[in-house]
Amino acid sequence: MAYLLYGIVKEPEIKGNLTGVKGQPVMFVEARGLCAAVSELDIGEGAPPVEELLAYAQVVEALHHRQAVVPMRYGCFLNGVPAIQDILKARRRQYETLLAELAGHVEMGIRILLPEKECINISPDITTAQPKEENAISGRAYLALRKVHYRMEEETSQGRQAIIDRYIQYFLGLYARHRVETDAKKDAVVLSLYFLTPEHKVNRFRETFGDMMAQENDEALLSGPWPPYNFVTPTHPHPNPAPEGEEKYNTDSGRHLDS
Repeated sequence: MAYLLYGIVKEPEIKGNLTGVKGQPVMFVEARGLCAAVSELDIGEGAPPVEELLAYAQVVEALHHRQAVVPMRYGCFLNGVPAIQDILKARRRQYETLLAELAGHVEMGIRILLPEKECINISPDITTAQPKEENAISGRAYLALRKVHYRMEEETSQGRQAIIDRYIQYFLGLYARHRVETDAKKDAVVLSLYFLTPEHKVNRFRETFGDMMAQENDEALLSGPWPPYNFVTPTHPHPNPAPEGEEKYNTDSGRHLDS
């Protein structure tokens, strides 16, 4: 039987029963002073429906509200209780360290939509084409175009970093760690900033965001507090890939992978 993993905690849940994906009860598997919150679930084909993702998130939220949790993302399956216990034993120090870091903290997120000038729209012919014998630009012109392209890339990178630095400086003292992701879309670039924030500073974080938006013209959206998903990886390895001798699982598709 496959078990869907929700997260790692120190103590088993004792305040009422938790219901997980597809109405399955959440159980706690213990080993070496740690507990894995799991529920029995067949590994499905394709992407899970939205209702399953919401049910999964609700379990992680419930765990997070009651104690420190190393939250997993949907799709981590383990094949049987012994495999779960092996993971807890093999990663005990890592999980204990991470639980200590995450205790009393939440994740706050800020998404910033960059202005169009931050998006580089260089023709593929300029960036990838090589001069051919016929109908080709001269080598000198080609190199000049490439130089312009790289200069624009550098200026764009510097501009984005300036924005990131501005936000990081603005929230100093309100977070323990931060992470940044960039999502490039067709006509826009979105910067996602994640802050590991002490729970007692959440209100101050929101107030600071409001003060900043009153002074800036950024298109930014604040979200949270959330379980600290973005502070489990990549600084701290996810349970996959498994160490040598353990089973391997694909956390993106939720499929079991043969060793």
